[in-house]
Amino acid sequence: MPMEIQTFISLIEYDFELLEQEIEKIETTILDLFSNKEDVLKNADRLKYKIEGTFANAAPNADPKKSTLYIPTTGLDKEAVEEMIYLTNPLDDVFKKVLKDNDVITQVYFNSAIQLNRLYPPYDARTMLDPDLDVTSFNFYYKADEKNNPNRDLVWVDEIYIDPVGKGWVLSLLNPIYFEDQLKMVLAFDISINSILENYLAKTSRQLVIIDQTGTVVAGKPKAIEALSLPPLKNHTYLQTITLDSFRPEEYNLFKSKSREVRKMISHLMLAGGTNYDLEEGLEIYEVKSYDMKRLNWLILDVAIK
Repeated sequence: MPMEIQTFISLIEYDFELLEQEIEKIETTILDLFSNKEDVLKNADRLKYKIEGTFANAAPNADPKKSTLYIPTTGLDKEAVEEMIYLTNPLDDVFKKVLKDNDVITQVYFNSAIQLNRLYPPYDARTMLDPDLDVTSFNFYYKADEKNNPNRDLVWVDEIYIDPVGKGWVLSLLNPIYFEDQLKMVLAFDISINSILENYLAKTSRQLVIIDQTGTVVAGKPKAIEALSLPPLKNHTYLQTITLDSFRPEEYNLFKSKSREVRKMISHLMLAGGTNYDLEEGLEIYEVKSYDMKRLNWLILDVAIK
């Protein structure tokens, strides 16, 4: 493996390992809150949030020091929701510090099965969310729940998806938080694809493309994207009310490419276990070499004119 690619992969792996350590630190803080629940609730600022319908502290008039709270009508135990809000109010400062200290994280939040979402930084929840969603029906909850993650591990949602609150293409790191053997919430970091472009791809001279486990382009350098017969990558945002947990344009899936050669190439690299492929596109022949990432189930393609 060329040193530059090895460095590129190692940098992402190292930084994402630090994110895992960071989300585990927050877990410790949350467990402390639950362990000292009586004292925390006794001293809680019960006037910190003004709940208006199913939202509190929603943009555009939000207090930037606080999270936005989303309390869908699907929640049946209002007392439990109220208690969880008071108990987790100290997390606002924790969430804010995490974003300040980590450039690649775009938002931090938790979802609870009692139907409560706390997300920082605040956003325009009224415009983006229906009042009656079930937060457990989305991949950033259920991929870490008891059924899908019985070992209670950290979970990377490394198949990119469109963020429900307008951050564009993201991947997520999930941490299921259990207290007294009950899943209290799923804590999450969202990492935008734009941040991967800015923090990693922009720092290498090689024409690299990152592919997720479905064969969909996560991010890539412009010339490499062009060589693979793909349209230019844009900052996709999803500003409509959401009804589905994910959305991914098929035009960036190499298995569904309009180019027969590109479909043959990705099948060779991902299905047949190949590590290099000579791709003939137009008058050019490109040598495409693939490299695995360990922490994420991603493939790095190095595209060069032969």
